Amino acid sequence: METVEQTKLRILREAVQDNIQGVHRIKATAPAQRKGFFPLWLWATFLIPGVTYLLAPSQGISTGNRSLPNAAGVESTARPLPSTSEQPSEDEVLRGTPRPLNRAVVPLAIKRVIIDPGHGGKQHGAISDSGVSEKEITLDIALRLRRLMEKSPFEVLLTRQSDQTLPLDKRVAFANENRADVFVSIHVNWMEPREIRALETYHVGPSNDPAILELATTENRDSGYSMADYRRLLEKTYLDARRHESYLLANTVNANLFQSLKTANPELENRGVKMAPFVVLLGTQMPAILVEVSALSNEEDVILLTNADYREKIALALFNGIHAYAKSLNGAARKGS
Repeated sequence: METVEQTKLRILREAVQDNIQGVHRIKATAPAQRKGFFPLWLWATFLIPGVTYLLAPSQGISTGNRSLPNAAGVESTARPLPSTSEQPSEDEVLRGTPRPLNRAVVPLAIKRVIIDPGHGGKQHGAISDSGVSEKEITLDIALRLRRLMEKSPFEVLLTRQSDQTLPLDKRVAFANENRADVFVSIHVNWMEPREIRALETYHVGPSNDPAILELATTENRDSGYSMADYRRLLEKTYLDARRHESYLLANTVNANLFQSLKTANPELENRGVKMAPFVVLLGTQMPAILVEVSALSNEEDVILLTNADYREKIALALFNGIHAYAKSLNGAARKGS
């Protein structure tokens, strides 16, 4: 089998030979029959570039790890030039899975915690048949949690401290502007069938679950974000490595909540940790979770939620979960030092 260079030389010889034979045929033709022939200088105009190409070294067309056949029909073994940058492209990042943060690399500590009492003001949230509103329960739990955390090394801030209307984008901005280390949003669910008495904790991420998407749609309704903002936030979901830390925070808090509340609420169902595209999770720049501590659709849960001791249990479980997460970060930092 001939090489690429041999193939080129053969094609060159054949082209020259054909041209010489053509000139001989033209000379043998009567002048009246040669009015339309190409002058020799014009043939050279086409021939010289062809000769230059055929004599040039073979260069395969690289497509990643595979070379396409060159003009002579022979596959080139030329390797693609090394990349000038080791950084992955944006498309590669979007297609890939975010890598978990290596805690040993950076000393981590939880100093400032943002507590977000869900809803408020004109945004009542869920309302039980007996008239108990979600916004009242979440604010009471948040105030109790702040009291507990003020006795610890944490600095705690609330997105709202009274019954005020606060759009979701303002909550996100508050957390980001105050450079929080952790964001915890407190909510009370409404579920069908009403017999359900569930505990759920969410962290940032996509979901195909219709029930979760419906819940996220309801919670995001008064977000204050435009469609362009949503696209930017959703893209950030796949790029942001904090999703792993948010999962760890959600897992720790959910475990503490269930362990604490199941004694007073034996029918409580632990639905665990899930991903959902809630705006307050998408827009915040720190590990963030949204906790559905109970269900106002269930009257037995409503009775418990109207009990101050039960709300104190919820606040204490949230505190213990956040504290356990912070302790795990500090422990990992010491091991890596």
